[in-house]
Amino acid sequence: MIFLSGFLLASCGSAKVYAPVSNQYSSIKPSSTTHIVRRGDTLYSIAWQLRRDYREIAQWNNIRPPYTIYMGQKLTLIAAKHHPKKHTQTVNKKTKTLKKQQLAKKSSSNNKKTLKLSWAWPIKVRQVEKDRANSGVTLIGSPGELVRSSESGKVVYAGNGLKGYGNLLIIMHNEEFLTAYGYNKRLLVNEGSVVKKGQAIAEIGKDNKNRQILFFELRRHGKAVTISQYLPKYGR
Repeated sequence: MIFLSGFLLASCGSAKVYAPVSNQYSSIKPSSTTHIVRRGDTLYSIAWQLRRDYREIAQWNNIRPPYTIYMGQKLTLIAAKHHPKKHTQTVNKKTKTLKKQQLAKKSSSNNKKTLKLSWAWPIKVRQVEKDRANSGVTLIGSPGELVRSSESGKVVYAGNGLKGYGNLLIIMHNEEFLTAYGYNKRLLVNEGSVVKKGQAIAEIGKDNKNRQILFFELRRHGKAVTISQYLPKYGR
């Protein structure tokens, strides 16, 4: 009985660490208008599945920083329809000018934030393949290799609840950029951890061809971007 109990506990533990890529539950459909928060969900993981900016979903649901959500909470996934009043059609020219100045200032501020980031590959890349199931890329690495954070940031999701990503980490680097690291054998950091550029965050996993692989994706304002535009040429 003692041996059997130990075996069952070991099996349960390994299932959490070595979660299959097929995962626990289905992704949120892009056509969904609402979502009931499940165990393990974060606002960032929900936005990631919808390919939306997390701040949009926060705004639609009146959620303020640090963007805490609760299991069972019903979230709206679309913007509310506004019916403009007739008298709002005449807008003061000074107001328009002021708004343009504010947008220009905000854009300039965002560009400064972008320039501060210096991206690095999360592993020593041997080969890069387009990921057929997702919008990122599959990086081919070496056995036992450690996955490292591409830039400094905060871990906003750590788990295996998103279908098609395996053991996944999502890191927020600033208000614009997020990176994702999937298919990991095991995770080395927890949700909420602040990590430095180059810090080990996971151990590389492998696919059914016994290749050591890492799913990697970079998003700006919730939309996937071409990685080659931001990262240096690999193999150097």
